Amino acid sequence: MNQVDLYISNQRLDLFNDEEITINLSVQNLQDISKIFTDFTQGFTIPASTNNNRILSHYYRVDLTGGFDARLRQEARIEINSLPFRSGVIQLEGVQMKGTEPYSYSLSFYGDLVNMTDLFGEDYLYDLDLSAYDHDYNGATIQQGFDQDALLSGDVFYPLMSPVRNWVYNVGNASDPRHDDDIQFITGHAGHHHGVNYYELKPAIKVTKLLDAIEAKYGITFSGSFLTTAPFTKLYLWAHRYEGYLYDSSTAIEWQLINFNRSTGGGVEFNLSTDTWDVVSTDFYDLRVTILNASANYEIGLFRNGVQIGVAREDAHPASSVLVQFEGYGFDSGDEVQIKIRPQSAASFGYQVTDYTAYDESTITQRFEVDQTAASTYSFTLAMSPLMPEIKIGDFLSGICKQHNLVIIPSSSTSFTLYSLDDWYAAGSDLDLQQFIDITSTEINRPELFRRIGFKYQETDQILGYRYQKTNTTGFGDLRADFDFDGEEFSIELPFECPLFELLTDVDNGTLTNILVYKSQTLEVNPDFDNRFQPYVGAPILIYGEFSLDISTNPISFIDEALSETQVNQVWYANVSSTALGTGLAHSLCWGADIDPYYLTSISNSLYNDYWENYISDLYQSRRRIFGVDAVLPIGKILNLNLNDLVVWNNNKFKINSVSLNLTSGKARFELLNEV
Repeated sequence: MNQVDLYISNQRLDLFNDEEITINLSVQNLQDISKIFTDFTQGFTIPASTNNNRILSHYYRVDLTGGFDARLRQEARIEINSLPFRSGVIQLEGVQMKGTEPYSYSLSFYGDLVNMTDLFGEDYLYDLDLSAYDHDYNGATIQQGFDQDALLSGDVFYPLMSPVRNWVYNVGNASDPRHDDDIQFITGHAGHHHGVNYYELKPAIKVTKLLDAIEAKYGITFSGSFLTTAPFTKLYLWAHRYEGYLYDSSTAIEWQLINFNRSTGGGVEFNLSTDTWDVVSTDFYDLRVTILNASANYEIGLFRNGVQIGVAREDAHPASSVLVQFEGYGFDSGDEVQIKIRPQSAASFGYQVTDYTAYDESTITQRFEVDQTAASTYSFTLAMSPLMPEIKIGDFLSGICKQHNLVIIPSSSTSFTLYSLDDWYAAGSDLDLQQFIDITSTEINRPELFRRIGFKYQETDQILGYRYQKTNTTGFGDLRADFDFDGEEFSIELPFECPLFELLTDVDNGTLTNILVYKSQTLEVNPDFDNRFQPYVGAPILIYGEFSLDISTNPISFIDEALSETQVNQVWYANVSSTALGTGLAHSLCWGADIDPYYLTSISNSLYNDYWENYISDLYQSRRRIFGVDAVLPIGKILNLNLNDLVVWNNNKFKINSVSLNLTSGKARFELLNEV
């Protein structure tokens, strides 16, 4: 018999002498082929000994506070004969009382993978710190990520994905209602400003950088060669959280505290180090400030103790001044008063503030006068975190794992290795159990198969994707397989949408260009927006991104905040396929053989073919059987048992589908899959 020890927060718990702990280890089993495995125990009990009562803080006593918090799982580990076996967390389920005294505690042990999901809780992607990818929001910076590979080393780029307009190409007839949506670059034309406006574009961020941010927030580490392989390193998430443009009249733009650096006389109540008026006397006051040379429409906000109490909206005056007044505001002694500035729309702009003064209405006494000695700049920065789509971190990571058929192997409570299932099995070893398997009773069973397996994205209302769904048996990117078996229907569903891009047609001559775009719009017409199609959000969208795509034969125009137009001859290639260099090199985010919108033919390297085909085809082979065998394992075999090992028995090799292992006796019940 083995000596099994259970530790919680490095404190050893007492066990019943006859308590047997059984741990179940399972790979993606036949009943749930999308399940990522984890370790867990059957329920087991420990005595309410003096030691255990102390460690668990007498949980049975409701009159005690500040003790063991059973709402949270606690760090734990299991040792066998003083050798480490598994780390994870313990969950206290309850206490068995006999009379007025505690008799036992019920506990469950969960492996590190469950502990990782506990860390995420209800957090969303926008709760991550993505400030390393914040950048200036202006035409020049956005163009670096649009027609260049110069923004944040390619970790962020701006794909040709329209959140509002129905982009078209070369509408020569000015009376055509599509004329205003033309993005063609026309040499020498003026006043029309056709093209892609900088404010139309939304960024996309590398999925690997989101994983980095998850690691940083939760103190965990992801590793594995899969994370550095193409095409995964080309996978991006589109920052499309709300319908429409990134910034509009309803978008909250951050206030910037005006920095004053000179007191010009009259009163000493203003603190130049904090840019704050520290009110001395309770009274009603008038405040005045002059704004010089503002290059954009802006707002001046009046704040008392951090709360906005007044605002003035002013137009740009690049070569003149504007007097802004806040009259009749009551302040109490000790109040802290500040004025702040921001643009009315998302843009950087220059300004200078002079003659900022405050007078009490009753005595007309000037409390202070300060100004700026030089021009200032409001630098508008695009913050990436708030732009992340509405998806929980746990759901996002689970979706990535399902999409690529990954298993997550914990090496500690904070370290996890990601493998594709094929690579994980390839990394296993042969495990010779010939002498330990009991052959007196062996079960050989037919696998429980599904009559239909579906690989699905979320349904979409995007105009092209919706039409595709209505004219085909599956949505774009989906795959369904039907079998002549009796059984259930099973669906692997991702929390993402599969975007259907389109090649623009030259409207004037009817030829197809190689300008690949995505339009986030529905079929619904918005009468309040020039009868344009209604903007659309939907589920999060993953795309592949690669620089660059040559569109010089059909150049488009990029329009910055000054309405200057630049001819664009190359853009980032953004699509559900990973490269524009040929179908043989391309991998697809489609599950099956959908027609790729760029190549206009299917891509053989689909998600199913790349990550799922071997597993599913083995599952449905006519020679596949499930073997149920018993064994008694020595301590060395228990400690070194890995689920990707191939069990060698009876001159054959078997994959381990699951094993129920009694840690105390070493008895094991294996569910094995014969190699086909």
